[in-house]
Amino acid sequence: MIGMEPKTEVKKEGKIDKKEGIFSNVLNIIQKEQRLFWLSMLGFLVLYSFLFGLWAVPLLELGIVRTAPVVFLDYLFLLSVSLLASILVVLWKYEKKQQLASPSQVGGTAGVFSVFFSAICPACQSIGIMALGTTVLNIPTGLLVPYLGILKIFSLGLLGLGVVLKAESIHSQKCAWCEDSSSSSSSSSSSSSSHSSSLPSSLGLKLKEKTIRPNMLFQSTILFAMVVVLVSLLFVNQLLIPRAYLSVSVGSGETFTLGKLQYGSKLTLKPMPLAINEAPAIPGYKSKVKPLPTISELPQKASTGDAVQDLLNNIIPTGTPWYGQQAQASFDDPISAQKRWGTYERLPLDPSKEERWNKIVNSFTCDYCCGSPQQPTIITRCGCAHAIAARGMARWFILNYGDSYSDEEIYGEMARWYALWYPKGTIERIIQESRV
Repeated sequence: MIGMEPKTEVKKEGKIDKKEGIFSNVLNIIQKEQRLFWLSMLGFLVLYSFLFGLWAVPLLELGIVRTAPVVFLDYLFLLSVSLLASILVVLWKYEKKQQLASPSQVGGTAGVFSVFFSAICPACQSIGIMALGTTVLNIPTGLLVPYLGILKIFSLGLLGLGVVLKAESIHSQKCAWCEDSSSSSSSSSSSSSSHSSSLPSSLGLKLKEKTIRPNMLFQSTILFAMVVVLVSLLFVNQLLIPRAYLSVSVGSGETFTLGKLQYGSKLTLKPMPLAINEAPAIPGYKSKVKPLPTISELPQKASTGDAVQDLLNNIIPTGTPWYGQQAQASFDDPISAQKRWGTYERLPLDPSKEERWNKIVNSFTCDYCCGSPQQPTIITRCGCAHAIAARGMARWFILNYGDSYSDEEIYGEMARWYALWYPKGTIERIIQESRV
């Protein structure tokens, strides 16, 4: 009518403008809760980077062991998971703060589970926790390696679903998944009105209450207790895996047996390129850990009952080898030794010895720096200082002791030095393949 002012929709504190889109609404909520958003983002980045195995707790050396290199897509996944988890926290906090009348338990519960799943997924190449020089927890999951991409996509989708459900419930002030009790009852009222009218009102209310309980797990004390007990048993079982495994894995004397692998005073372990038609120990890997004879002899320490500590004691060399004075290289000074070995790459060799050198270095891989288990790099194609040192080492041994030692023994001695230069990667790889 003339003279009447048009109606305007007023947004009150704690109320949502229904005309505003869900996406715009989420951005507005994040803007209001900027401090919480950025603190959550930082917290999740720290947490997930720890679960990724990017860092360890200082002094305790407590951390997750990764068995694959971190690539660009991993960092992108880490950022995406942290972002979605932070948004979920902000939405949850906003809902509680505004006291919105929204039965959004499904959205919240899905979000919580998705956050935990997304946190576990990045480390599922092989979940292992090292602390104080020993294995605290180890869950071998090598069979999941080919499916990591699918798991990560699924975890992102699950986390995204939790965010969408929470955003939708805040925007509409109702849970879409919980509406079945009202909407379905109205659609079926014509068929059930005559029957329900004969029922007592109290019984009708009880039936209605059961139909609108979307989250039975958290509303049932018995079911929730059973889940807690099951998770606890699984956790204890994983804690006992290393002890049960080690009880049959250690040896005696100068030779140790770890799964199907053996090492000793003149026997070391290193990943080697796969031979023609040879199957890898772990699907997707292009190298396989094998025992190799060495030139130097490393006195073996008695078993401690812990596989990781035994490898530290008996695979990582210490002291000065018998040729150390002549080569001017000591295991106790790996950096200086690395530089010294690198100077020998220019040593001249006659054609027959040059052929031997080419054969050795063109089958020796870098698996921890320029390469990875999935894509090992031959050291002749690697420019890092370790590769230069290894190439120089091969020349020095061929020139000075080529008549005394075989190509395999020279190869094994190079592997011994690589264990010294890459102790963490070496032990992690050996432990991983020993459990396959």
